[in-house]
Amino acid sequence: MKKGIYLAIIICALSVLALGCESKPAANTVQGSDPATNKPAPAGTKDNQEEKSQEIKVYYSDVQVMQLEPNTQTITYKEDSEKYSAAYAALQKNDQKELIPLWENVDLLSTKLEQGTLTLDVHIPDKARMGSSGEILAIDALKKTFFQFDEVKNIQLLVDGKQTDSLMGQAELENPLTRE
Repeated sequence: MKKGIYLAIIICALSVLALGCESKPAANTVQGSDPATNKPAPAGTKDNQEEKSQEIKVYYSDVQVMQLEPNTQTITYKEDSEKYSAAYAALQKNDQKELIPLWENVDLLSTKLEQGTLTLDVHIPDKARMGSSGEILAIDALKKTFFQFDEVKNIQLLVDGKQTDSLMGQAELENPLTRE
């Protein structure tokens, strides 16, 4: 009986010791450095930035692919440079059955804003190709969506990193697209 009590006391002591080791905060030092010189990351770094949100109008086609219809969406992003990727993602999806996202199957490879010109590099798989009216509406949807941002003066649309005369081979493409 005494052996059982001693065994239970030893198990409890080991458990408390193990739990105590787990809850001890890990030292925030780099090997060979002085712990006094280690400082937490300053506020405002990427991990600590708060998400910004903005309501924008995103343009989709009607079911007959005859005209564009606006739909208000809220985009969220941490840095201003991510705002354009978020707007593009909004162009790719919609929760209303009567509105068709014309950019749904077109992959965004990169975005860059430089001196008022927003460069969008896209990849267009075969399943994303459409007729001339769809292509014209897709370009108009892109322009109307991105020209809401005051800092965007022009849009340079690249396909797989290259400037082209046509987005999908049906309609002529301005290089760059400009505000009207």
